[in-house]
Amino acid sequence: MPELGKELDFSTLAIAHKILTREQIEDAQALIDQEALNGKPRRDLEDILMERGILKAEEVWALYKARDRMMRDAQTRGHRIGGYEIIDKVGEGGLGVVYKARQLSMGRIIALKVLHEKWVGDDEFRKRFLVEARLVGRLSHQNLIQVFDVGRYKDTLYYSMEFVDGETVEDKIERDGAMNIDESLEIMFQITRALQYLQTRKIVHRDVKPGNIMVTKNGVAKLGDFGFVKSSLESVLSSEGEVLGTPDYISPEAALGEKEIDFRSDLYSLGATLYHMLGGEPPFGGSGSDVMESHIKDSIPPLRDLRPELPERVVWLVEKMMAKDPENRHQSFVELFEDLDMLRLEEGSNLPGEAGENADAKLAVARGGRSIDSILARERNLSKQVKYLKWALIGNSVLLVGAIVALVILALR
Repeated sequence: MPELGKELDFSTLAIAHKILTREQIEDAQALIDQEALNGKPRRDLEDILMERGILKAEEVWALYKARDRMMRDAQTRGHRIGGYEIIDKVGEGGLGVVYKARQLSMGRIIALKVLHEKWVGDDEFRKRFLVEARLVGRLSHQNLIQVFDVGRYKDTLYYSMEFVDGETVEDKIERDGAMNIDESLEIMFQITRALQYLQTRKIVHRDVKPGNIMVTKNGVAKLGDFGFVKSSLESVLSSEGEVLGTPDYISPEAALGEKEIDFRSDLYSLGATLYHMLGGEPPFGGSGSDVMESHIKDSIPPLRDLRPELPERVVWLVEKMMAKDPENRHQSFVELFEDLDMLRLEEGSNLPGEAGENADAKLAVARGGRSIDSILARERNLSKQVKYLKWALIGNSVLLVGAIVALVILALR
């Protein structure tokens, strides 16, 4: 495609990305031409610019990468899969590639997920892809990406779904860094509603992460990508020792390959997602295996090391959601909603004027007039009291059984 190559040459991309000016390119090109007139070999434009210190090697690499990606997208554009015309590639996950496409029969823009060609010959991944499509196609919730159609075109498996005009939380963090508390909490509320809906259908998502949360331009958060979903309807695809999920956000029990995981595994991943949103980076770094081992064994790095200004209650919530033992996390979505409501009131109390005064009043009612420190201390004390009560009940039960045995022996005599 010579015309495409000319359109996407190095200098055009450099100007388009505002890395170079036209004058800088013309000056470098003049030097190349002069050297050629003097009998010297022609050098590449980027070599001259790096020699002059105008460009860095990483900038050259980034431009090459952008050019390659644009050429691949251009080659894909116009290709048809079944009744869909491909417009652009928008993402790629573990199971498949997602394209922006046009449904020809309806004339509408949709997202088309196609099973990755490397898995086409793998029966296990073909099954998992179809499970995802059939399962998600039965779901309907405003905070879940809606699936429209499932099909096969030649050797290609695909399903179409709503096209979300927005960006992923991961993209937003990469562009802007750590997110503010209000926006993070609003996304948490919406995704928690989606997970609560899934729980009513005995579904565990298993791959909650910033890259799977889309946010529309109107601020609606939608959870997608059910490639690793665990459902009681499809238990044949889950087996003991099978590790599914993304290492950066995986729960300890999922990392250990435990079969019997429940919604609390998704809560852990949602907590790791909140950590990333507020801290600007995932809890643990390193190779995939190192990260999973950290999720299993290590305490999460203090969130305040990344954001010292975060309120104690926010840090406490992340730590509770990411507790190693599922029994120490929230035991229902109702509990999580209560804590999120408390946090939203807490943040509202920082607003100026009447709104802040109203938020203060609501917060005081919600807290029963107590400070946030006293609430946390009370919760810790209650936890200790529950443990003592359990042991006391066990002790009393032992004494009661002993007394009954003694009475029986006396009666037999």
